[in-house]
Amino acid sequence: MTIQEVGSRLHIEAQTLKFYLDNGLLSGTETESAGLDFKEDDLERTLQFHMLLKSGVDIELVKRLARLTGSKLSAYAEQIELLRKCRYQILEEIHSKQQCLDQLDFMIREAKQKQTKEEVSST
Repeated sequence: MTIQEVGSRLHIEAQTLKFYLDNGLLSGTETESAGLDFKEDDLERTLQFHMLLKSGVDIELVKRLARLTGSKLSAYAEQIELLRKCRYQILEEIHSKQQCLDQLDFMIREAKQKQTKEEVSST
């Protein structure tokens, strides 16, 4: 399966997948035709890493997680700790966005009140 085929299947641009290859977030097995063969597990992990990065999780944290999930040793406690850090980062981003939404709602409400006052005073 080529990078383009993987990209089409996962809905991720080939350039992004090459970046993931370079950073250890996507791995495949070398084939005789000098290409890479990707297993289902490789693709599933890459999609998970893609979602973490897309949601704002730091690349270094995702790289550490990739190294742990690819290791043969049982490192579940450390994986859980890193996944919790990812969750915390995403939650912080959500809270930050919520504050922005709240501020926008306040500004809209304030503008509507001024508009109503102006309409009342002009009649």
